[in-house]
Amino acid sequence: MVRVLALVSMLSSSLAWAQGPIVGDVEGGAFRPFPLAVPVVRGDAATAGAAKTVTQVLRADLEMSGAFQLLDDRSFLDSDGTTPDAMRFADWQNVGAQGVVKAQLSTTGGALSLALYAYEVAAQKTVLDKKLSGAVDDVRGLAHAAADEVFRAFTGEPGPFRSKIAVVKKVQGEKHVFVVDVDGEGARQVTRGGGLNLLPSWSPDGRSLLFTSYRFDNPDLFEQPVDGGLAKPLSRRPGLNTGGKVSPDGTKIAVTLSQDGNSELYLLDRGGGVMKRLTDQWGIDTSPSWSPDGSQLAFVSSRSGHPDIYVMASSGGAAKRLTFKGEYNQTPAFSPRGTHVAFTARDERNAFDIFVVNLTTNELKRITQGQGNNEEPSFSPNGRLLVFTTTRNKSRQLVVANLDGTKQTVLSASMGEHTSPAWGPFIR
Repeated sequence: MVRVLALVSMLSSSLAWAQGPIVGDVEGGAFRPFPLAVPVVRGDAATAGAAKTVTQVLRADLEMSGAFQLLDDRSFLDSDGTTPDAMRFADWQNVGAQGVVKAQLSTTGGALSLALYAYEVAAQKTVLDKKLSGAVDDVRGLAHAAADEVFRAFTGEPGPFRSKIAVVKKVQGEKHVFVVDVDGEGARQVTRGGGLNLLPSWSPDGRSLLFTSYRFDNPDLFEQPVDGGLAKPLSRRPGLNTGGKVSPDGTKIAVTLSQDGNSELYLLDRGGGVMKRLTDQWGIDTSPSWSPDGSQLAFVSSRSGHPDIYVMASSGGAAKRLTFKGEYNQTPAFSPRGTHVAFTARDERNAFDIFVVNLTTNELKRITQGQGNNEEPSFSPNGRLLVFTTTRNKSRQLVVANLDGTKQTVLSASMGEHTSPAWGPFIR
């Protein structure tokens, strides 16, 4: 558990935010990553090992975001102090740093305490002055919390680094749902038994996961608390009960059922009762994804003759087709900002890649190309990043990428076969 112990809000920081975030949205050809220096976190003999870990994780998180260009620590000397009165801004400006992050790690009452500072160099302003506390056995969690704070200080948006990713992994011939950190570390198995447990999705509060399981020899929909407890059946109707997604307000579930012989979209209440059938087409309708306000659903339909991405009102009705290129488009994911839909498409080489469509401009961006098969995108809770699977290194690993694909990080901890990543909500 990581806690914010104290916050000193500097006047200069307030003035900086009145002028808007320092680092803008990571989209468009004009964007350039913000040059940021992150010196080694300082500590004493008792915290030296933990300080090294915090440094490594903090740097990796910020680099992975694509918002920052971290300066090589061999290019500067960290000879000034950590606090505002000890900063020598001219020295940092001379090495090309536009921002600097400083931290001091200590132990207090059996817990770790991190004094965290961030500075805008040209304006000589303090944009972050906080103290974080974490358990001595959760150093990485403390580092992820620090990365969240730094990200917010420079972008004005919450960071995603303390959130979790649900993913399916092979375990001794079975497939189970795991929860991992955003860097792929800290894998923890959630499901037990059932043989095949697939297609996880999060409840809006992050406390439970929906998934499809074959534990009763049929693809049935279940829900299970993330932190333990029994899996509860939500839908065990004949045929498919797959792709269940809870609405943003937590009151409904969009799901694919084939109880009437064809794969169609339905709304269920939170207990699994049918509220409404949403589609009635000759083709297959599947893979629903909620818009952040709950008013729309993106989904896959073969009504055009092959799988394409559509959007319709979550109450049903006419659907708008989003994809007109390619003959196999699948696994749509609505951005938490409501501005984009990411999806998987098969190209002319029969390779699968990740695409993102802007719902306002209809602009289509290709995120991956010539990097093996890339599938099943899911947005970070702040909408700035995607996680998806890739075969670029033979095994199916996880990748975190920004929305134009210029920064892609293969999570080295995700060796082995991984499928169906689902990025969870913010940790409150």
